[in-house]
Amino acid sequence: MNKILKKYPYNLSFEIKDQIVFLYGEVEKYEEWVEIGLSIGKIKEVEGVVNKIKWKDFPEEKTKAKEEHRRRIFKENKEKILGEYDVVIIGGGIIGAGIARELSRYDLKIALLEKAPDVATGATKANNGMIHPGVAPPKNTLKRKLNIKGNALYDKWADELGFKFRRVGSLWLITPRTLKKYRKYLPGPLYTLTLKYIFPWLVKIKGMRNGVKGIKIIRGKTIFDMEPYVTKDAVAAVYVPSTGIVDPYEVAIALAENAQENGVEIHLKTEVVGFLKEDNSIKGVVTDRGTFLCKYVVNAAGIYADEIAELAGAREYTIHPRKGVELMFHKDTGHLVNHCISELFYPQHPTTKGGGLNPTVHGNIMWGPTAVEVPDKEDVSVTREEIEFILEKYSTIIPEFPKDQLIRYFAGVRAPTFTEDFIIRPAKWVKNFLHVAGIQSPGLASAPAIAKYAIEQLRKMGLKLKEKPQFNPKRSSIPRTEELPVEELNKMIKENSKWGNIICTCETVSEAEIVEAIKRGAQTVDAIKRRTRAGMGTCQGSYCTIKIAEILARELNVPLREVLKEKGKLFNGPVRGED
Repeated sequence: MNKILKKYPYNLSFEIKDQIVFLYGEVEKYEEWVEIGLSIGKIKEVEGVVNKIKWKDFPEEKTKAKEEHRRRIFKENKEKILGEYDVVIIGGGIIGAGIARELSRYDLKIALLEKAPDVATGATKANNGMIHPGVAPPKNTLKRKLNIKGNALYDKWADELGFKFRRVGSLWLITPRTLKKYRKYLPGPLYTLTLKYIFPWLVKIKGMRNGVKGIKIIRGKTIFDMEPYVTKDAVAAVYVPSTGIVDPYEVAIALAENAQENGVEIHLKTEVVGFLKEDNSIKGVVTDRGTFLCKYVVNAAGIYADEIAELAGAREYTIHPRKGVELMFHKDTGHLVNHCISELFYPQHPTTKGGGLNPTVHGNIMWGPTAVEVPDKEDVSVTREEIEFILEKYSTIIPEFPKDQLIRYFAGVRAPTFTEDFIIRPAKWVKNFLHVAGIQSPGLASAPAIAKYAIEQLRKMGLKLKEKPQFNPKRSSIPRTEELPVEELNKMIKENSKWGNIICTCETVSEAEIVEAIKRGAQTVDAIKRRTRAGMGTCQGSYCTIKIAEILARELNVPLREVLKEKGKLFNGPVRGED
């Protein structure tokens, strides 16, 4: 560590406690802050990096204001007891919802706390939905172990929970650009030979070592039979059949609904501001609504996991936000992409698997994502330059792709730690606090296995797990007007005319679907969107948003002016391109 820190012209220092490294000092640039943290995180013996170094534009005032806000709310609410629980889960993304659902199998009193007005409003809603096969994670990582297991569990999850899931497979193209950095060392025919016969086997062997099955190397006509529109200079490809696709927010919503049906209390718009502690144990989770007394705490707070850990006296890592931008194309492009397609490059980028072109379960095509370190955890902005970068970077995969069919762009923020691995373990200095942090890609693919692994950690920590016979693993999705047979739809319209009132014409979403989504807990325009796809079509809500808001106002019995778009934003009509 001294060797690493001496590379920088600053007065930097560190201390080590139980294999957790704490870094101190000041640097000029945010990029240096990230670089130093990542360098320390690569040291084999390091289990976590708490980066307390500050950079030139460090948001000191904003940080102090947040701390003061939490202290004030804590003082106001710590005496207001809202109930006693065996487990309190913090965070309503796919990881928190998955843990809640799996814990609901047992005879326990469980609360899930989410500060937003809906589940799945963070990174869960803002990724491409790929269920990665497990080739990419490095050896000796928890990512590698749980990616393979999680991928295999998705068929069961989809069957039980009623969300759309397709195993489309990955097709990784090898082109003359794949090893261009090494071309000068491989003259003429040797370069082509390496691309066509040697490099594909290196990729396959890595996947086989990770435990991925069914990997095939394909060449020539077979590539274009599988993907007719891909670049004709592809000399070989690696096909991985176990790759799948889902709508990630649909999965999280399904998990939350099933958990709730099985007794889990879900508290939305409930922000954690501190903890009641006795010695080195948590006795209560204090929120802006009151205190939840508990025996165990699960920290699945995503990009805010480090701040929650700090409040608990269990800070063992720092989250460094990494933004990813995605582009969404019209369903008319759906026939152009059959698999998750990417173009392989070596050496790989150290913090991303590269991205590509992916189909979705509803027929759209997505391009991306990018991977950019950002200092702001809420930075989901998308610039023209970022869009142009994606369009240029991935255009070599399908050169004739109609880029004018772009209908939406959005960004999400990943939650990596400086060790770049999942952190799922009991806190070192707080007895009953479980870290479930650093969950970035392949976090979505690993989610079923993460839930099981987290519960096993709770068992080892002392939580008594007695299965309850009344657990119901099944959950039914909201029927979709667009997918119903005509005879069945006619019957439903006769029983309830709302099935015949189409609110979103782009996606053929009826009033009945929207009302059902509200009954299931949707309270914002975007919550309706995630459950029904209303507003996800060609016009991106220009036609239907006000109608959805009016239905929300009616069903929730509130004035239209109080209807929210999302996360505390008052409804002011549709805004093109806004996430």
